[in-house]
Amino acid sequence: MRRFLKRLITYPLLVLAGVLLLVEEALWRLSAVVALLGKLPVFRSIENWIRAVPPMGALALFGVPALALAPIKLLALYWLAGGHPVLGIGTILTAKVTGTALVARLFQLTHEQLLTIGWFHWLYDHVLRLRAAAYGLWTNSTIGRWWRRERAKHRGWVRRRWDAVRARLSRK
Repeated sequence: MRRFLKRLITYPLLVLAGVLLLVEEALWRLSAVVALLGKLPVFRSIENWIRAVPPMGALALFGVPALALAPIKLLALYWLAGGHPVLGIGTILTAKVTGTALVARLFQLTHEQLLTIGWFHWLYDHVLRLRAAAYGLWTNSTIGRWWRRERAKHRGWVRRRWDAVRARLSRK
């Protein structure tokens, strides 16, 4: 009975972990979009200033996106309460994506300073180990193997669709 319950719980949790890892990885990759803004002179000077901030200042900077997005999330709740669910949920999702991209970029800019803080370095190492263990579980699971096979089958699907659309448009 215990083994059955373990198996019953393990697979849904693995699927959930896989989805969460996929979403977080995708959101963290959005930091590249924010990095493009860093090429503009105004943002370049801000990024240079952030790189020069001392370790505890760098840690404090992580509160900036949360503070900046709090009024926007309150506005989203107002819209939800006012009967505008699409607007409210869209605003919350946009704030989540934007906040994650900003935090990811801040982390890239302050990584070296943050790792000089002892407890942060310890926590960072443990989070990376936990992440590697989660990836290992996902990779070795039946669902993970199925996912890799499906991805391999459909690799290049977007490119093929795009090429087909371009070919159709060039014929007209």
